[in-house]
Amino acid sequence: MKKQKVVILDNEQLNNHDLDAIHKLQDGLSKVDQFPVYTPDLQWFENMVVTEKEKSRKKLMKELSLFLIIALLILSGIIVSFYQMPVVFLFIQIVTPVFVAFYTINGLRKKVRNQ
Repeated sequence: MKKQKVVILDNEQLNNHDLDAIHKLQDGLSKVDQFPVYTPDLQWFENMVVTEKEKSRKKLMKELSLFLIIALLILSGIIVSFYQMPVVFLFIQIVTPVFVAFYTINGLRKKVRNQ
């Protein structure tokens, strides 16, 4: 840490400094008050809310349909492998939990190292 230089002001200089700061603040606030304020009407806000709800609903439907398609593909692959090649099914059943555990442990280790 660097040492900061402190200038000790006497009482009169301190009062003048405070008065100058107060005057500058008041001037700045009066300039801010001069700007015109525009508030949109209620209809604009209602249209904006309806539009955002429609967008979020479309996004939800897209994500949900994508999720269902991927889930059906995965389940159909597992069912086919179970009936056609039981060895592959057992291999998948053993490897998947091991992979998830390994991936989770590595993620936790990275978090601990970063902290």
